[in-house]
Amino acid sequence: MNVRNGFKQAKRVMIKVGSNVLTNDHGRLSVGRIGHIVEEIASLVSREGKEVILVSSGAVAVGKRRLEFQKKLSSSILAADNFSTPSSRAAASAGQAAFMAMYEQMFAQFDLMVGNVLLTHADLSSSTHITTFTETIDELLKCSIIPVINENDVTNQKLKDSPAWFIDNDSLSAKLATELKADLLLMLTDVDGVYSAPPGVKGGYLLDYYSPAIDVIKFGEKSSRGRGGMESKIKAAVLASQRGVDVVIASGYTNSIISRLFSGEVLGTVFTENWEMQALTPRQTASKARGAVPELSRIDGETRSHLLYALSSAINNEHNKKAILEANASDLLTADLEPEIEKKYRITEGQLTALSNSLELLSRTDDPVGKVLEHRMITEGLVVQKVTSPVGVVLAVGETPETFLQVVALAIRTGNCLIFFDAASQVRGTFEALFEVVRSTLGSKWPRDALQLHGSEVDLSRLLATNEGLIDIVLPRGSHQLTNKVASMTNIPVLGGPSSVCHVYVDNSAELSKAIDVVLDSKMNSVGPGCYETPSEVAYNAMDTLLIHEGLVTDRRINDIVKTLTDANIKLYGGPTAASTLGMSPSPDVGAEWNNEMVATIEIVSNVQQAVEFINEHGAGIADSIIAEDDDASELFLREVDSACVFKNASTRFADGYRLGIGAETGISTTRVHSRGPAGVSGLLTSRWLTRSDDCHCVVQELNGSWKYIHKNITGPEINEDVPTPATA
Repeated sequence: MNVRNGFKQAKRVMIKVGSNVLTNDHGRLSVGRIGHIVEEIASLVSREGKEVILVSSGAVAVGKRRLEFQKKLSSSILAADNFSTPSSRAAASAGQAAFMAMYEQMFAQFDLMVGNVLLTHADLSSSTHITTFTETIDELLKCSIIPVINENDVTNQKLKDSPAWFIDNDSLSAKLATELKADLLLMLTDVDGVYSAPPGVKGGYLLDYYSPAIDVIKFGEKSSRGRGGMESKIKAAVLASQRGVDVVIASGYTNSIISRLFSGEVLGTVFTENWEMQALTPRQTASKARGAVPELSRIDGETRSHLLYALSSAINNEHNKKAILEANASDLLTADLEPEIEKKYRITEGQLTALSNSLELLSRTDDPVGKVLEHRMITEGLVVQKVTSPVGVVLAVGETPETFLQVVALAIRTGNCLIFFDAASQVRGTFEALFEVVRSTLGSKWPRDALQLHGSEVDLSRLLATNEGLIDIVLPRGSHQLTNKVASMTNIPVLGGPSSVCHVYVDNSAELSKAIDVVLDSKMNSVGPGCYETPSEVAYNAMDTLLIHEGLVTDRRINDIVKTLTDANIKLYGGPTAASTLGMSPSPDVGAEWNNEMVATIEIVSNVQQAVEFINEHGAGIADSIIAEDDDASELFLREVDSACVFKNASTRFADGYRLGIGAETGISTTRVHSRGPAGVSGLLTSRWLTRSDDCHCVVQELNGSWKYIHKNITGPEINEDVPTPATA
């Protein structure tokens, strides 16, 4: 259960507002901020019928300024600088009067009354006193009067031979919340919540939940105005939560903080008695995966191959197939989706068989981890190798159950930790059924935290905002809308591109039959073996714009190309030149991305150079093709088009992992670092330099002339020495 979702059911709420929220640096009342908090409290009482108890600090801070100002007015000019600082007792008296006058006036605007309650240790020294106090508060609340409670600093003294009932307003609010049987305690302060370290300390992060067994807090200096610091607030919050009261420490500076907390928004830090039952926070999710990296690195390629083979068999197991298909059928029945959307999420027995076969094939491939890319002798006895290595922690955001299995297989093959976020809650039961098969198959041979499945219980935006090196790469698998959304929410490298506009250019030298075949295939063919398309999916290698050399317009060869496309029910729009020359409907955007819709744009260019410039300006840098017999034109196109995949007399549909022979595909990347174009297992790999000395080598030795750099490349059989032999299933 997510405790935040239960806040709206809280009937009795205590709100403790700190001095730093109620006053500014000069000791003046922050009237605007207080007014906003009063308005939110009034809404809780009048509109939602909640009982609200307000514990208000700040009287001493405000009172000191008022007394100092008053003394200056009443003193002679010569004595103005010589009077003593007002005592806390006197300041509390003056400040409390100001506060209550303000609260009474502000709440009256909402037809609400307030009652002032000042407490001392003596008032709470016996059960009789406490009973009298709680009965009074209950009576006020029944009359919809808001109790405003504060410590009576004028007369409050610790009783001799008795422990202090409270230390400050933090501990007072915590103990009163339990005595008054509050359902929720909000502690509003001047920071966003509890951080693992003081502001400015590297590595500090905000806690969504306080977990005593997980979170270690480093405390900074306390506030200059209030008596309590963050340490005091945490002790108070822990005390209240241990007695069954949920507590939130949050910023009173945040707009609409109270209403937003009651709506379940993830703000502040929650303290709850059943903290171990709460869902992992986004940071804890990523941290657990990062913690599994060392253990995962100890699993060799042979074991990973065997696990892939076992998973292949498990997916093909009749019992497991039945469980998966039944879960999928139940999800689709409940979701009540449109037919085309339902097709996207439906799992068939044939798909499971195909996935099982692909997993078996992947299990038989060479281990991609630990392959030597470079091998060099630096000097005699000192050798360096550049070897492939897992990237570490992969966050995949996927929309279909089929994608989940594909990404899981790639993570196992490459030895990466995987956090998979289910972006399609409509079929969560299917994802969980697949996850159960995977988890039971891997068993104890794969760290539990190295494979995680999450959905709406984890805030994706906050997971993507994790910027402490916990997640190494984000892998969106789905529509461009999903990819764009993910990319806009994170600074972590994303293996994907914001668009997929692809072009085919038909040169004047092209053979017409070749042009017709390639153009039609580039628009009509499927994404890849076993893949399917629906209007809700993206064919990132489909032609969007057809560029035609003006010579084909002059001799009317273009007519055959246009007829072929229109006969295939493809709607055509014209770019600026084509629209005016051919009388076509103008394209709404000359660089429009049509994805796999049966639509394309045609534009006319004067030569290959103009075609190149058009593509580099409007393309996505994924896949573009030239149809030509002129070698000079072809080579210029291949050389100067700045795309990941550039083709001559070949369909853009070859921009596919399987078709290019790189195996299973992790995605398509338009970035120019790490991985570019269709990415197979290499998309989840990086490299490391391993340097070995058979004696002792130091740079100073070379400076002293003891040895010289050789930098000799090692090739042939020696290249794989000291590297484990790739394993097969």
